[in-house]
Amino acid sequence: MKFYSCFPTRTLLFIVISVMLFALVGCMDSVDARPLTAAQKNANQNRITPFSIGEGIVQVAAIEDLPGKAKYAVCSACHGATGSGGMGPALAGQTVEYIVGRLRSYKAGETVGPQSGMMWGLAANLSETDIQDLSEYVKTL
Repeated sequence: MKFYSCFPTRTLLFIVISVMLFALVGCMDSVDARPLTAAQKNANQNRITPFSIGEGIVQVAAIEDLPGKAKYAVCSACHGATGSGGMGPALAGQTVEYIVGRLRSYKAGETVGPQSGMMWGLAANLSETDIQDLSEYVKTL
């Protein structure tokens, strides 16, 4: 039995792909790249309406992030972005007092659970303000 090359199949595939690419390039030439006129811009702007109730426009006040949110970024690596756990235990649903107590214990080098060694180094650099901020943020998760 003699082995035959797939040359005709490859050639046909190359031709089909080439034709498709040329067709796509031809389609791109038909796109109108001229800038919008003032009338077109106004028409587009009029289609965009702000959310409103009745006669007045509702404005939503920006809510500042809690100070602990930025500090929690390090915690989220193990405890998850929403505090649902992962490599570390879940924190969502815990009280401020619970989190403060745990962080103070870790900072003091106390063994709280099987992963205490990982937390000792992280908690060692936390100030009391950091501990309180983190605890307040975790309460919101």
